[in-house]
Amino acid sequence: MNGKCFRIRNSITGAYIHVTLFKLLEFETRAEALWYMRRNGLSPEIYYVEEIR
Repeated sequence: MNGKCFRIRNSITGAYIHVTLFKLLEFETRAEALWYMRRNGLSPEIYYVEEIR
């Protein structure tokens, strides 16, 4: 990984999308996160991709 990771965050609640209760869903690129949002029907008006690190 290039030292960066991307997460999907709910702009209303501030919560991140999780894989499990204790593991956050992380992506290596912004494009992967956006693809996940489209594939799972997450509204871009509510969810956004956030760069971490």
